[in-house]
Amino acid sequence: MSMIQDVQTFLTLNLGWKIEIHEPTFEVKLRRVCKELGFSELNFCVKSLQNLEKNSKVLQAFAREYSVGETYFFRDLQFFEYFKNSMIPQIINKNERSLSIWSVGCSSGEELYSIAIMLLQMIPDIDTWDLYLLGTDVNPQSIDKARQGVFTQFSFRQMPEVYKSYFKEDNGIFEISQKIKNMVHFKYHNMMDEPYSCLPLNGNGFDLILLKNVLIYFDTKKAKTVVESLFNVLKEGGCLGTTPAEYSVTVFNFPHTKCSQDGYLIQKSAKPKENIFILPEEPKIIEMVIEDLVESEPQSKPEQPKVEQKDTQYSYYHNALERLKHEDNEGAKVFLRHALYLDRDLVMAHIVLANILKKEKKFETALKHVNNAKAKLRQMPPQEIVKLSGDITASDLLVMIDAIKGGTFE
Repeated sequence: MSMIQDVQTFLTLNLGWKIEIHEPTFEVKLRRVCKELGFSELNFCVKSLQNLEKNSKVLQAFAREYSVGETYFFRDLQFFEYFKNSMIPQIINKNERSLSIWSVGCSSGEELYSIAIMLLQMIPDIDTWDLYLLGTDVNPQSIDKARQGVFTQFSFRQMPEVYKSYFKEDNGIFEISQKIKNMVHFKYHNMMDEPYSCLPLNGNGFDLILLKNVLIYFDTKKAKTVVESLFNVLKEGGCLGTTPAEYSVTVFNFPHTKCSQDGYLIQKSAKPKENIFILPEEPKIIEMVIEDLVESEPQSKPEQPKVEQKDTQYSYYHNALERLKHEDNEGAKVFLRHALYLDRDLVMAHIVLANILKKEKKFETALKHVNNAKAKLRQMPPQEIVKLSGDITASDLLVMIDAIKGGTFE
């Protein structure tokens, strides 16, 4: 095997990651790892990996090089609006004065700090609560940065002005207040290890686990193992949050309820298939005039499927997700093709359709849809939010696609 294949095998066995390693940057990254570990020869370092599989220093060195680490405050605005307007009021109404939240793959901590800021603003006596806010990551450098709580303007791309008072600025550097720092905890954790070491001291499990932009590293089997282990440490009625780009019925094959239109919260229920979470009002579909940018259109429009909402590309897309929720791949494909007929640049429709086609082993057609999505993303401004993605930017989604082996979705 080549050195790249050896490193890919090492990452899969020890971190569960199944990622594409790009040859142009491979040697540069490997040299940094070798320098950190004290190896003078690249070949010797790679050959030694089989004897260093459970060495945490080696795992952390590779994790630093191959984890994306891209995040910012209030990154998924739709989720945070839902957290503010629905979840926090329900938490307060339960009157248990106890709350535990785990941000998995927390990177430099912006997601968990965003949660803490929102809780402090909405629950003035939160310091009297039994509160456990945990962030974990396999990259120790990210954990160190999260603990420092010091950020640049780049982390504030979507920060609502109302929350900026929780930071002290000094020449373009922002430090979060000590009160917020005291609310959170950060620690190193490899998702291939058991999650029980992350449980609150009371052992009651988590109310909410956020698993966003983490499953992109795993193949389907490993992703399902990770999700199952996280469900084991959720309280009954607790929720697991993920993104539309990572959600799949194959991986999240549990009794659950979809709680938002463009993102997913999967609730742990004692009764199979019971909808125990109150769904928020469906967001109004945006009416837009779409230019057809495709040079050649199909000769005739396919037969219209029945939809409950007005027939726009967005209603077709959401109906496709509903079909997937009920494992109706054929129905989902029909809706997605209608969505793409109306809007060939609907990136998320290309991605979801590619995922279905890949599972059907129609790799060539799946790859065409992936390439269509990537081509559109490259045309977009890097920080533009991709429609229907749950507030993922064009640059972030490109990174997520490229992080998955073969450029397709598991």
